[in-house]
Amino acid sequence: MGAKAGYSQADVIAEAVRQVDQHGWYQLSMGDLATRLKIKTPSLYNHVDGMNGLRRMLALRAAQLLDDALVRVTIGKSGDAAVLAMAQAHRAFLKAHPGLAEATVAAPPKKDHEWNAASDKVVHTCVTVLQGYGLELDDALHVLRGIRSATHGFALLERNGGFGLPIDVDRSFEWMITSLIDGIGAFKHR
Repeated sequence: MGAKAGYSQADVIAEAVRQVDQHGWYQLSMGDLATRLKIKTPSLYNHVDGMNGLRRMLALRAAQLLDDALVRVTIGKSGDAAVLAMAQAHRAFLKAHPGLAEATVAAPPKKDHEWNAASDKVVHTCVTVLQGYGLELDDALHVLRGIRSATHGFALLERNGGFGLPIDVDRSFEWMITSLIDGIGAFKHR
């Protein structure tokens, strides 16, 4: 694909990230994106392979951003502190990128090696943190599913105003993750 002067594929993806974070993953449209970039819609095809290609590029970007955040906060930490930092970074990503977060929910198609590699990198970062507990790979993956599910659910409730009571939401999140961390030891000794 050629590129129109003045815009790179990275520029298009950055604007698409802004669009989905402001308006939602399911409101993404090539026409709106072109308008935001002040180009004609057909010009977008010089940068991305249609809507499916755009969503794929957003999924790759989401995986990169999430992995970067997870690595940044877990370096130099281990055990409970690393897991709590990992969960907090994941929640912060979901809050900062509510539309882009949708790109992290579904598993990539098996035939898409690049997308799978990007997703696997995120999983590897998390599993590395969890293996500090001496977990086997399968057990670490079970624990990761629990932490991921809890974090996504919490962030969704938080984003949609589901926590209306006047108590500290950050404290609630820490309590939830700490409870899951406590469960790792019980899981390991089953």
